[in-house]
Amino acid sequence: MNLAHLLDRAADQYADRLAVVFENEELSYADLAETTSRFAGGLQRLGVVPGDRVAVHLPNLPQFIIAIWGIMKAGAVPTPMNPQLRRREIAYQLRDADGKLLIGLVQYAEEIEAAAEDVGGIPLVTVGGESRHTRFRELLQAPAIHVERDDHDIALQPYTSGTTGLPKGVLLTHGNLVANANAITTLNPLPSEEDRVLVPIPMFHITGMTVMMLSPLTRGATVYPMLQWEAKEAMRLIEHHRITDFLAVPTIYIDMLRHPQVAETDFASLQVCVSGGAKIPVPVMQKFDQLGVPIYEGYGLTETSPVTHTNLAAPERVLGSIGWAIPETECKIVDENGREVPTGEAGELCIRGPQVMKGYHNQPESNEKAFDADGYFYTGDLAQVDDQGYFYIVDRVKDMINPGGFNVYPKEVEQVLYEHGAVAECAVVGVPDERKGETVKAFVVLNGTYDASDDLATELQEHCLREIAPYKHPRTIEFVTELPKTASGKIQKYRLRHGD
Repeated sequence: MNLAHLLDRAADQYADRLAVVFENEELSYADLAETTSRFAGGLQRLGVVPGDRVAVHLPNLPQFIIAIWGIMKAGAVPTPMNPQLRRREIAYQLRDADGKLLIGLVQYAEEIEAAAEDVGGIPLVTVGGESRHTRFRELLQAPAIHVERDDHDIALQPYTSGTTGLPKGVLLTHGNLVANANAITTLNPLPSEEDRVLVPIPMFHITGMTVMMLSPLTRGATVYPMLQWEAKEAMRLIEHHRITDFLAVPTIYIDMLRHPQVAETDFASLQVCVSGGAKIPVPVMQKFDQLGVPIYEGYGLTETSPVTHTNLAAPERVLGSIGWAIPETECKIVDENGREVPTGEAGELCIRGPQVMKGYHNQPESNEKAFDADGYFYTGDLAQVDDQGYFYIVDRVKDMINPGGFNVYPKEVEQVLYEHGAVAECAVVGVPDERKGETVKAFVVLNGTYDASDDLATELQEHCLREIAPYKHPRTIEFVTELPKTASGKIQKYRLRHGD
């Protein structure tokens, strides 16, 4: 089944309800269903056929939402792009995906035109203003269409972040996305008429795409996209629109805590707050508890559509845990030889379920490494599970630090640092050391009432020594004003390791 049938089904049920609210623009469900079907017809007029890849280089605008659903209705495959990508990066994704069309902002026309020429001159559709290319609004004049697709057909081709090499295209089927969208809806406790979703992270990212755009628009929720993240504006929108549903990466929650207005903001409308994308420090969750805002931690990857675990699936919320696996999702934790480890021991988390990708695009060697003979996907994350079925992410396999033969998990050290009042944000990485091979280094962003000094660095080190084994404590602490992050708010540790 084409995932887009779920949007039309919601429109039949909630025709007059608001589907999208962006600044002063509003789209009802009836409007969104009709507009996306016409956009699909416009794509067909341009020669787009089922299975074609259509690149979408747009920020969080209503046109992004229309484009994604419209491409799916045309039977084609959207390949979303970070709108911050430049010419060579755009060209790489277009070439790798064999893109047939590129949709982008007219403000970036020079960049996307150059990229399109680099891959053979594929046609462009521009959003906003005038250009020599087909305009987005022109496609909306075509007759409505809706192409049927099978569950195993590719619905979406996002790209991994490429932090350890060139980005890889992830092949997500209609079946994958229908399964995950339905699971998210089942786990969401809010009735559709009360489900008002603020979207603070980019929708090109798989979490923004599935959890905050695709799934809500199949269940009758209203989504409120933010063009860019800004803590003060987010808190204003929460109050003004009485937002009930909010999902963000940990750095966004940290940004809100650091804002002086957080104590004055009325968060009473929030009923479902979720954190994903990275492990959220428990002290951050505890501070939101004090504000009356419990945060439910979850877990997922681009390769799993993305949700595989959440505290919303568990009997109760457990701080520090990603909760239980969602229904129909099987998990195992294995050692470096692929053998399952006993309950409570750490190993690599492996997942099998209806949301797991078909594979990487044109990457047979990567696919061979990513799956075992039983069809389990190797996540690259170290995890453990307790006897109650609660899973805990220990760290990324590649982020583990090995000073002199001991294993140090950066998340554990970061957790301890966050317990100190001076630390607003931190990241721990391994750096080269002549004697031990690697040693532990912490990058720390301070709360506004503290000043960087050698004495404070020593105080933080002593704090860690009181809480964790000596070999785990940061031998070096560097104070910084900000940490490098992706567009979705994830900390880019590889840049810290390499001194970028």
